[in-house]
Amino acid sequence: MRKEIYPSLNGLRALSIIFVIFSHLKSELLNVPILSELFYYIGFLSDGQLGVNVFFVISGFLITILLLKEEKSHGKISLKKFYLRRFFRIFPAYYFLLLVYAVLSFFSIINISTISWLTAVTYTKYFNWNLDWFTAHAWSLSIEEHFYLMWPFIFLLGKKLRLFFLIGIITICPVFRVYGAINDTWMDGLTIFQRLDSIALGCLVAIYYQNICNLILRYKMQFIILAITWTLIFPHLTPLNIKYSLHLGWFTVPFGGSIGTVTNLSIVIFLIYSLNVKSNYFYSFLNSKPLNYIGLLSYSIYLWQQIFTSSLMFGKKMFPYNLIFITICSLISYYLIEKPFLKLKDKFSV
Repeated sequence: MRKEIYPSLNGLRALSIIFVIFSHLKSELLNVPILSELFYYIGFLSDGQLGVNVFFVISGFLITILLLKEEKSHGKISLKKFYLRRFFRIFPAYYFLLLVYAVLSFFSIINISTISWLTAVTYTKYFNWNLDWFTAHAWSLSIEEHFYLMWPFIFLLGKKLRLFFLIGIITICPVFRVYGAINDTWMDGLTIFQRLDSIALGCLVAIYYQNICNLILRYKMQFIILAITWTLIFPHLTPLNIKYSLHLGWFTVPFGGSIGTVTNLSIVIFLIYSLNVKSNYFYSFLNSKPLNYIGLLSYSIYLWQQIFTSSLMFGKKMFPYNLIFITICSLISYYLIEKPFLKLKDKFSV
């Protein structure tokens, strides 16, 4: 088992992928009485968009931490090694999935249009994610890869430009969310224009890690109470706003909901707390063996959960067998594809 550089991150990844799967299976899980009540009162448990944003924040944070360490050790970063690490981490498992999709398409088991294939293969899926269900989840991968095409070059240009770049993204994305809501354009909540700020915020936290840690840990109880309160409230805020005409759209659209700025800041609070406060049940829970293992498999689980949560292919009475198939395919993907390439990736690590 690969050892995580930072504690709790695999646990947070595990929670993220659980949120995604719960969101895709919500209609079936609501038939289970105890889960129905749980999802109503703790709505974020079935919030897949929140889960993806947790992934984004962690991704930006961890990759930037590694870039900063490389810069400190060698005085600069290697673009070649960065892109090779990125290639070995993401591409093999993803293209293995697409290869399986190609076989299924050849036998007419699934149907993916030519234009949808094009965006899936070229990591531009957020432009037409809604053409089919099977490749739709690649929208998040395409956002990440587009950001990481730019970020190393910006990183090389110096500390001031890094900061300007990240703050610019964090500032402009809420504006795009408002624009998308008002104009009902293709620029929806699954495009780079509305989601990139979560990755950028993770990068910013890495750059000012110690300062942010000192602030959050100094007032940790106040910050945790704020983060927990917000996480419990935000699933109900938009429905209440619509039901009672509270006119809170000016806040919920750019800053609230599952993908807003306040939610991203709450993720940061939980991230810092999880990494630094070790004498509590939450830390023990995040670093438990089951959660750590799920987090280890989280990328493969994310890739394979899509096809087995499709009512188009399996109908609506596949649960809980689809969870078994997700597990089997994820294990095959991780041990036969992902893990061997991770060993190659490690050869280019700092």
